[in-house]
Amino acid sequence: MGSPTSSCPSCGAPVQFRSAAPYTVCPYCRSMLVRREASLESIGRVAEVPDDISPFQLQTTGTFEGRHFTLVGRIRKTWSQGSWNEWCANFDEAQFGWLAEAQGDLVMTFEQPPQSPLPLDLAPGTGVPIAGKSFVVSDVKAVDVTAAEGELSSGAITGARMTSIDLKGPGLTFATIEIDDTRPRLFVGRYVEFEECRFSNLRALEGW
Repeated sequence: MGSPTSSCPSCGAPVQFRSAAPYTVCPYCRSMLVRREASLESIGRVAEVPDDISPFQLQTTGTFEGRHFTLVGRIRKTWSQGSWNEWCANFDEAQFGWLAEAQGDLVMTFEQPPQSPLPLDLAPGTGVPIAGKSFVVSDVKAVDVTAAEGELSSGAITGARMTSIDLKGPGLTFATIEIDDTRPRLFVGRYVEFEECRFSNLRALEGW
């Protein structure tokens, strides 16, 4: 059975879905589209992700802790000292994760409902209990969404601004709190090594 196809409500071009993600970017007019039952609704526009030296691309596959995933979308986030990619990872069990590649590190996280209200006024060095573990704030910065592509488990309109709070826990554990005009969101996971994910369908890059 082929992937379901709909028409973009902004430009009429065909839009194909390969996952159950609720959001997708029209590859023709760059509209951010959200599924509303049997229809699509445009909620804004996004810029095209600029070319970079990432080895990943849409439909790159890999494994994480024995589970297979496919990268179906990407968000580019920018702050005062640079930018990074966050890839929407569609797991075979109909779960979505986020694979961030920043400053040579790879981190896989999953959105989780906080077990208690999240503290919002945090400074580096502050301890925060998350999921029964002790985390420490490592970084707080203002972040802008500057581009997106593909299918996404959450929307990302170009120009959206948020506060991003990174926290490190025991071992390789990692968490991020994102604060914008809506509710704060919590993502928890860990650092991963490139080799452990057994990636395939990577971009052909000179020197690799």
